[in-house]
Amino acid sequence: MRSRQARGQSLVETSLALMVFVTILIFGIYFAEVGALTLKVQEAANFAMWDATGRVLHNPAGGDWGRRDVVADAEAEATARYADFDGRERMGGTGMPIQQAIARAQAIQVDCRPTLAAGVPSLPPSSAEVSPGVSPLGDAMSVGTEGMACTASSRMRGSRVGRFMEERFKEAHRRAATVFTVCAAGRATNGRCTGRFSVMLDDWGLSGVAEGRACPLSIDSGTECANVDYYRWTERIYRANGGGGGAGSALAGLVGGESVNEDQFFMSFRGQEDNYEENLGSTHAGGQPRWETTPFEAPNVPNYNAGRRSHWLGMPR
Repeated sequence: MRSRQARGQSLVETSLALMVFVTILIFGIYFAEVGALTLKVQEAANFAMWDATGRVLHNPAGGDWGRRDVVADAEAEATARYADFDGRERMGGTGMPIQQAIARAQAIQVDCRPTLAAGVPSLPPSSAEVSPGVSPLGDAMSVGTEGMACTASSRMRGSRVGRFMEERFKEAHRRAATVFTVCAAGRATNGRCTGRFSVMLDDWGLSGVAEGRACPLSIDSGTECANVDYYRWTERIYRANGGGGGAGSALAGLVGGESVNEDQFFMSFRGQEDNYEENLGSTHAGGQPRWETTPFEAPNVPNYNAGRRSHWLGMPR
């Protein structure tokens, strides 16, 4: 009699223990899935920002810098790639929910804006004033955006939890089945993600193969210059700040000389492949054929030799 009572007690204890164990196991799996999916939501927002930095951000010929369409394109790319929480492929915008063992998540929505988040200091070209109200960069280019701020979100809930929890763990079952919003940055407020990651865009400089080519001495037109962006940007800054002025013409008028065209724009850019110089024949000052475009060598000047060979921009490394 005592033995049968003991076996019955063990069965009851095992049943009660299994209920607790299975509940802990189910919620452990659920929380692990939510954690993994949340990391993918953060990854999607960061992907959009790094994708934007690899796009063409400026068009010097049109005076266009920090192009706003870059932000929209990066947002669309990230949303398409992470629709299934896997950035290695594009889902074509199907927007189908993702069902794991327990967690069910809606497709990630990436939201990027062509502006910096609140509190992030900006460095627009207009801030580079050489004198009050005079900004060479700001006058020479139109900046669409100084940077971008991104977030991403997904709506999740627990499914496949089973009916056994409803009778004994009503509150836990209700919470598991409630839809909630996961944000890439911070927590959701009334279902909205307000926190964002920010990154500044463009460096207001030139990069890439086309923007690193040499430019022989050109006057006004720049037709011979292979680095058109560099030439036009430099000329735009020159023009935006008054060109050559009128001091030379004024001096010529005082001494009875002929007026000169001071607004002509001369530019020469040579790199290491040209030893930072070009041959202009005998037209250079004093009949010297060498036109040097960086800190120069002057063998005829005692104790001066910049030693430019095999040095970037002619300067010692």
